[in-house]
Amino acid sequence: MKNSSLRDNEDLPVLEYIDSINNNQKITMLEVGSGMCRFVKKIMDLYPNVNITCIEINPDLARIAQDLGCIVINKNILDVKLDNQYDIVHCSHVIEHFGYPEVTNVLEFLTSTLKPDGRLIIRSPLLWDNFFNDIDHIRIYPPESINNYFNNEQQQKKGNAKIKVEKVWYRTNAKQFELLSTWHFAYGLFFCRGMINWFIIKINRIYRSLWARYRWPSTRPNGYVMIVKVLQ
Repeated sequence: MKNSSLRDNEDLPVLEYIDSINNNQKITMLEVGSGMCRFVKKIMDLYPNVNITCIEINPDLARIAQDLGCIVINKNILDVKLDNQYDIVHCSHVIEHFGYPEVTNVLEFLTSTLKPDGRLIIRSPLLWDNFFNDIDHIRIYPPESINNYFNNEQQQKKGNAKIKVEKVWYRTNAKQFELLSTWHFAYGLFFCRGMINWFIIKINRIYRSLWARYRWPSTRPNGYVMIVKVLQ
């Protein structure tokens, strides 16, 4: 898409949705966890008609959003009370920082801040090798768990809203083969290591090129974007 790049390809489904509803009329958006405001800046550049309110717990990062001219709420999401409702609520890489049952309070807040026919967009990682490298990552919440919370009666606590899942997009990386190490267990492969690694590097480059164009061959999903409509 003209609106994104491969470097941040998980923006694609979000921008695609905003494109689909954008008629140059005023759109209100709540950005939950604005961080360094990379995505906020992109939205402001592409869609001047989108008015953004940011929630950010880190005071230093909240100042970035303030400097951009956004309305900023510098609080933990569980302490936020809002009177306004929004056309879009975008919650990017936030829910994995909460355990159960706190995460259900987060989900209730997110769904309650939407206008009729508004959309909740959640981005979150799935379990992968580096998931716990962020010390405040607590657990994964795959799309099925969110859908079940709102739509499955057999829950310890069931969500108050009724949601309809409109799209789930999974983030992947290019499939890559590991190079043979110097201390490879196979004695014969040790002496052929240079040649074998040369072929592996070539194959990996081809795989990266194919993935950049077709998103194949890919790794297992390591994150997702979920777009849901909250039924009124």
